[in-house]
Amino acid sequence: MKLRIRLGLAVMAAAWVASPLCADTKVGVVNVAAVSEKYQKTRDLETQFDALRKSLGQQRDAMKEKIDRANRALQEELKPGTEEFRLRRKDIALMEAELQWFVETEGQKVEKGLGESLRSIFDDIQVCVKELAQEQGLQIVLAADNLPAESPDTPNQARQTILLQKVLYWKPDVDITEGVIAKLNQRYKPSTPAAAGATDKPKAAPKPAEAKKP
Repeated sequence: MKLRIRLGLAVMAAAWVASPLCADTKVGVVNVAAVSEKYQKTRDLETQFDALRKSLGQQRDAMKEKIDRANRALQEELKPGTEEFRLRRKDIALMEAELQWFVETEGQKVEKGLGESLRSIFDDIQVCVKELAQEQGLQIVLAADNLPAESPDTPNQARQTILLQKVLYWKPDVDITEGVIAKLNQRYKPSTPAAAGATDKPKAAPKPAEAKKP
């Protein structure tokens, strides 16, 4: 989850495009990955998403176990081909459909919440960057991330990582990363999990309407 949040922000940052520079243009740089990592909101959201995924996993496992028990009882207690066997098998099919519905819909909710969280973090970063740039008289602020210490697993991953580097060199005195981090965390007020739409406790999946028994 941490990798997904920070990678998503890196991709967003890569979309920043600099205008042609004039001789008197003042430029700053921000390490977006470092800002995201040290922003308390990112850590809180990661914790909330981890807890949500764990809860959903437990619910999914409980539903699977219920289906497994029903299937074992079906084979042990009833004779195939009988009316009671057919009706019991229909009930199990409804349980399996409910499980599939639960996995798909709750998974979509998590993905949607993750996307909204990524956007909110990036919006916060942009607001603070703008304010700090205005305070320091900067006309342009570039996203400048360092290459990770770990080597990528494949050539394609290495190529992608390199291509995401938009600034190859900058003097330390133009780096406003720490100032952005300080400003973000100073104004951040944690919200309860219930206040975040992405981390609401999922409602129980509605049971499919049962067909009337003949």
